[in-house]
Amino acid sequence: MSSHAHEDHLPIPEIRLGPKAASVERIAGVIGGLGALLCVAGFFYNRAQFFQSYLFAFLYWGGFTIGGLGILVLNNTVGGRWGVTARRYLEAAMRTLPFLAVMFIILLIGLKDIYPWTHIDTVPNPISQAILRHKAPYLNVPFFIIRSIIYFAVWAFWGYRVFRMSDKQDQTGDPSLRDRMRAFCAPGCLVVTLTATFAYIDWLLSADAQFFSTIYGAMLLFGDVLQTFALVITVLILTSKGDRFGGRINSVILHDLGNMMFAFTIFWTYLSVSQLIIVWPANLPQELNWYLVRVRGGWTVLAAIVSLVMFLIPFLGLLSQARKRDPKRLIRVAVWILCARAIDLFWIIEPTFRTNGFAIYWTDFVAFFGVGGIWVYLYLRQLRQRPLLPLRDARVMNPLPEAVV
Repeated sequence: MSSHAHEDHLPIPEIRLGPKAASVERIAGVIGGLGALLCVAGFFYNRAQFFQSYLFAFLYWGGFTIGGLGILVLNNTVGGRWGVTARRYLEAAMRTLPFLAVMFIILLIGLKDIYPWTHIDTVPNPISQAILRHKAPYLNVPFFIIRSIIYFAVWAFWGYRVFRMSDKQDQTGDPSLRDRMRAFCAPGCLVVTLTATFAYIDWLLSADAQFFSTIYGAMLLFGDVLQTFALVITVLILTSKGDRFGGRINSVILHDLGNMMFAFTIFWTYLSVSQLIIVWPANLPQELNWYLVRVRGGWTVLAAIVSLVMFLIPFLGLLSQARKRDPKRLIRVAVWILCARAIDLFWIIEPTFRTNGFAIYWTDFVAFFGVGGIWVYLYLRQLRQRPLLPLRDARVMNPLPEAVV
């Protein structure tokens, strides 16, 4: 009997999210709605403080959208059953891109509250003024907006084209679509990486008048991919309880996803340490101040916490083969990384504005949970609209034996 004949006897179950997910979706929507109302209050209470908090929420939750797109084009290029099994979860994250665009439009209102290059003459430091004038041909409002439109256009083009091909594969089962997706996504790996890197330079690095780093954008992008793997693993395990997928989501798939999460933990650490090694021992004055602000006052404690929770604990936790194959143990590491990434981004973003020492404001929580509630609501809504597994991809037609590693 041919393999195709065997696959025909094992149709993929058309399973969707159930009522529990709908309840979580509604709760997330309520939290997001209340948070949005409080965000409006925060805007009128202290505009500058609000936008500092909003930038943190925008980059954390938007990281899942960009990370979902990045992993999609990566897996379609290199292959791997883990990515096909997780495809719906990644596509749902990617399809929140319109919400990310709306969030960015709100961010444009606070340009002068975040970016010193929008008001060079009022910057108190003469050295910073000179540096910002030198950067003015690149860092100016019209060009900033144009570049951001290009980023969103590129992400939408690649993301929704891949989504349409995936949807067509579900409808027709055309085996040629797999090769077409690979051919389309191969250049997408480069294009998405470059645009995301430049987006982070524009949206976050440019908030600092003097700091330079060619690693910065890639470091943030790798962090996004890491947190997206953590999200996918968490949701995948929660939605596959009780062997709903007939053995298709088993220890083999979890082991592969755990390996990917482990790999990007290493990649993120490598880039973060590389930046530190280049700047700190060389005693580069303009770049060094970025670290000095983040290791003074209460930020010192947070810096130590970041090194512990973002590298050491996930690294040690994911070394174990058994832990990566056990859903209960793996989901703990994934949830840990989701929380650790929020601490890491807060440490990266907020000291730029809070240079007098560690400070945390009520708007930080309001913006984080307000934006996050809406994002989770939209993510689950997207995930609920389609079956949780691709219906006609040969790589998930048959479950892998548990013994295979």
